[in-house]
Amino acid sequence: MDKKPTNRRRRSGRHSLRGKATDNRLAGRLPRNAAPIEVTISHIGGRGDGVGRGQYTHNYVESDYDIFVPASLPGEQVLVQPLNLSRQGIKARIIELKTASPDRRPARCSAFPACGGCSFQHWDERRISSWKQGLVSHFLDRAGIGAVIIRPPRISPSYSRRRASLHLKRLAEDAIVGFQERSGQHIVRPADCAILHPALLALQHSIETFATTHLPAGFIADIHANILFGVNHAAEQLCVYIKTAGDMTPPLTGVMPYLVEWASTAGIARLTINDSHGPVTIYAPETPTQLFGSVAVAPPPGAFLQATHDGEAALQAAVGEIVGGASRIADLFAGCGTLSLPLLDNLAGLIAAETDGPSLAALKAGADAAGLGGRTIIIERNLFDAPLLPDELAQCDAVIIDPPRSGAAAQCQQLANTSIDHIAMVSCNPASFARDAAILTAGGFTLSWVQPVDQFSFSNHLELVGAFHR
Repeated sequence: MDKKPTNRRRRSGRHSLRGKATDNRLAGRLPRNAAPIEVTISHIGGRGDGVGRGQYTHNYVESDYDIFVPASLPGEQVLVQPLNLSRQGIKARIIELKTASPDRRPARCSAFPACGGCSFQHWDERRISSWKQGLVSHFLDRAGIGAVIIRPPRISPSYSRRRASLHLKRLAEDAIVGFQERSGQHIVRPADCAILHPALLALQHSIETFATTHLPAGFIADIHANILFGVNHAAEQLCVYIKTAGDMTPPLTGVMPYLVEWASTAGIARLTINDSHGPVTIYAPETPTQLFGSVAVAPPPGAFLQATHDGEAALQAAVGEIVGGASRIADLFAGCGTLSLPLLDNLAGLIAAETDGPSLAALKAGADAAGLGGRTIIIERNLFDAPLLPDELAQCDAVIIDPPRSGAAAQCQQLANTSIDHIAMVSCNPASFARDAAILTAGGFTLSWVQPVDQFSFSNHLELVGAFHR
């Protein structure tokens, strides 16, 4: 799911774009006057760019390259400006759309395609859905897992994104808050964004006004905002976390009284600041909570939550269908308990394992407050380096596992050696999902069905729930 990426293993040795030349010598930003290339787009790549093949002369050598073109579609002929060269090929931008696809649609947001938040504002939504389901099938087939039922996707509605990471910069005359530009460093305002919840759009404008009035020119910060849903999922509580960009940024402590006043008038439920000395909550009249089933959890500032309320409900429903009849469940990479706590009323026992101590503590505190703490055991552990072993899972008859994008190969190896009957695997990466699914199926599980959940309608991201049974 849209979680923090893990470190990738650094590759050693030489790569070559041609001969024995290294990436450092050949790759990188191309000259601004690089000659345009005419390309026919053949397909959409895994990152959402249109891909074609074209010739380009670099270091006096003409070669064929894959050309990656954002905001292009299969079958289109485009004249593009080369921007960057890497091992994968050339990243380029459209100069002229010579032949348009019949599936091209007007963008729903004026910031597209400059804004890095969306990849597919220009594509028919049915085609987007079909492409994403095709990715799932492709990776499962490549992993040797065939004949899997892929259910119709659950797609979150427009204006429902309840979580956003924004960037703030105070300019000479005013301030700008928005998303980072695609393949660039500029900040793009999502003025008419079709994705964000209206409360987050209002927050964007409110912060710009505050920053223009109270912050010095050159001030920069990251802003993480979440909307929590309380009783009956109706009470919206806006939580804001402002993190300054290191020691170069003037501290926010100098404007603390103004920040508190702003929060009280802007409808903020909790305001937390971090001036590189750790998070400090400076405004929270009441502790904001998120309801998971009958359990109210107070997530710590900056905690991971699902991107949309609708997507969260779809994931919970699919997980409940897979493991709902179990008595004792382990929730691995549990976070604040999004997926397991809705089941806790009907469980005899829950083991929740997670590396993030504050999130795990919030899960336990919520279970305690609901009178269900006696059924709940928490384990703070890095499951990549130290996965739960079969004897630690011996009392469980089902498992929920929801790892970051890199997946959980080591933990799946251990699950394959257990006698557990049911596993609900949630993933935000079809490639690592298929790899981990192959580990489980080799260990005796059957992947019965996959439920796609699309919380990022106009991006290349997709979440999956897989039903594994022995």
